[in-house]
Amino acid sequence: MFKLILTGVLGNDAEVKEVNENIVINFNVAVSLDYKDKEGAKVEKTEWVRATMWRDPNSKIVEYLKKGKRVLIEGVPEAEAYKSKEGELRSVLSVKVRELEFVN
Repeated sequence: MFKLILTGVLGNDAEVKEVNENIVINFNVAVSLDYKDKEGAKVEKTEWVRATMWRDPNSKIVEYLKKGKRVLIEGVPEAEAYKSKEGELRSVLSVKVRELEFVN
């Protein structure tokens, strides 16, 4: 099994779309990475991960997926490459959420 576990902060309120009698919930999670460079200086970096979660239409979780909420996510990672409007090659990490917990 290929699994990704991450903790981060929602960068936006979740967006909801209805698809075939289910709902798909999309949101972005900011994950902070701290490390030391070659000279030993602390470097703080933020990586953004797109999250997609499928639920039944009666799910109330969307009410709690608001900007600034801290979450722990377990899911299946995916990487996508695309060209920006400027023609630059870019990539994005996304995760299909299987489990989600709210953390402090």
